[in-house]
Amino acid sequence: MISNKKKALLHVAKNQLGLDDDLYREILYQEAGVKSSTKLSDKGFKKVMRRFEKLGFKSKPKKPKRKRENKPHGVITPGMQDLINELYNKLGWDDSKRQIGFNRRQIGKPWPQTRAEANKIIEALKAMVRRGYK
Repeated sequence: MISNKKKALLHVAKNQLGLDDDLYREILYQEAGVKSSTKLSDKGFKKVMRRFEKLGFKSKPKKPKRKRENKPHGVITPGMQDLINELYNKLGWDDSKRQIGFNRRQIGKPWPQTRAEANKIIEALKAMVRRGYK
């Protein structure tokens, strides 16, 4: 028996070629000796797929996955830290005690250690700057 992915590929080919159910089953019977894709063997699947390709079926290759940069997921980027400092300066918060207090209220820590924590602080600071908080 073939996998569900292979069965799905057969039905994609059937639809792409515009085959009705009777013609599809006829091809299954001619190539593999079965009337249903659930009864197909791997060898029969290959024969049926070759026939579909002769009829004009072209499977679309999968898109290659985008490779991510090798940055640790939790590390704050220097740009994030610079933005936080810039927002503190816009608010006039030069005192580190005030910055630490704000951070503790937002994330429960004196300084952000992950990107998610830094994003939370950045968004809160940006909202305060927009409202004209001093």
